[in-house]
Amino acid sequence: MPPKTQREREAEQRQLKLDRMQEQVDEGSLVIRKMTDEERARFEKKRSARTESAGAKRRGRPSRAKSRAVPPVPKS
Repeated sequence: MPPKTQREREAEQRQLKLDRMQEQVDEGSLVIRKMTDEERARFEKKRSARTESAGAKRRGRPSRAKSRAVPPVPKS
């Protein structure tokens, strides 16, 4: 059997976390509820402030297109 890809490993880990959360809900140690209007407004302010920050659009991996030119390999 070939080794799992990164995506498959991440999907498996996510499913394990979801299963654990469901167990906690079933046994009553975790409660999932709707946000109140007050909470929604408070966190919306933080979210909008975060997306308007200077580097928000540049987060992530830089492209390699502008990094450096590779010289051609001489033919032998």
